[in-house]
Amino acid sequence: MLNLLDIKPLPLATAGLEPVKGEIKSVPEDFIVEEIPAYVPAGEGDFLYLWVEKRDLSSPYMARSLAKALSIPAMEVGMAGYKDRRSVARQWISVPGHLEKAVEKVEIEGLKILDKSRHINKLRTGHLHGNKFDILLRSNIDEQAKQKVKNLVERVTATGLWNFYGEQRFGKNLETLKIGLDLLAQDKEASRRPFYLRKLALSAVQSALFNEVLRLRITNNTHKKVLQGDILCMLPQESKCHARNLQEDQSRVDQGLMAVTGPMQGWKMYPKPTEEALLMETQVCESFGFKQEVWKGFGKFLMGARRCLVYPISELNLSFETDGVRLSFSLPAGAYATQLIREITQQDTAEEPEC
Repeated sequence: MLNLLDIKPLPLATAGLEPVKGEIKSVPEDFIVEEIPAYVPAGEGDFLYLWVEKRDLSSPYMARSLAKALSIPAMEVGMAGYKDRRSVARQWISVPGHLEKAVEKVEIEGLKILDKSRHINKLRTGHLHGNKFDILLRSNIDEQAKQKVKNLVERVTATGLWNFYGEQRFGKNLETLKIGLDLLAQDKEASRRPFYLRKLALSAVQSALFNEVLRLRITNNTHKKVLQGDILCMLPQESKCHARNLQEDQSRVDQGLMAVTGPMQGWKMYPKPTEEALLMETQVCESFGFKQEVWKGFGKFLMGARRCLVYPISELNLSFETDGVRLSFSLPAGAYATQLIREITQQDTAEEPEC
């Protein structure tokens, strides 16, 4: 039986090309991210929406700090998704509407409230279309390096972004992943960990298994091939459906209109794959000693979901500067800009996980 803690290096779409080594996030301004919301606030309703800019703050820390300043539970602060800590990030967050006057007095270092509005519902995870990125890769860029960057970007644009979770997802020395595995093994000490850490740890297990499914499908050259029983994702809406006509569905995947998905394992995953796709995902799970029953008993922590294996990349702009190369692009929700940078530098980022 394989051990999920023995994680092998993830494959690279740019393997065989010369990388361009460099650093990101030397300062927060090197990594600018702006949320693409799923909707704009209606201007009325029971919830106050705040368009904020955070600098060098993790999203959970921002939420806890704002909750403390407003004397409310952290769970009442809504956000569509976490943003990188070491960055300048702009996003919507929501708080109960009756706190509008109290918000005006909030002062948190590293946090600016740029705009506000109202809406009828709390902002929840997933209420976004994606994120826009403006990233400076600091490197010595001569004419030879410029051509290397162009070659790397051309390759990853052609292959699409392999949607792996990076090393930071699993914690320093895989500590977050270890806690998740202990939780699944009914370890009492792990069950006493804070709520947010248990949630993050179980998600780390799901993420590691997703990576292994994607690794297998890349090895089999089926990561962009529609198999019998596959679940497909319609882009950019992210709605899921079963593969019905392999030839027609394959044509849509080839055009970037759809993507093949892989599992974020859970007891209530819907829609569920069947036939060949299900056999492949079951093979991965069982090779690490996981039966379907293991996901039960964790409620909403492990309901399960589907995630795109590969995302098409469009509108990726390059500009060369004195300090390096600047990359501007957009990615759908759930895709990580650091994975695109990894394809260029061919090295993993080492940012701490947000917690």
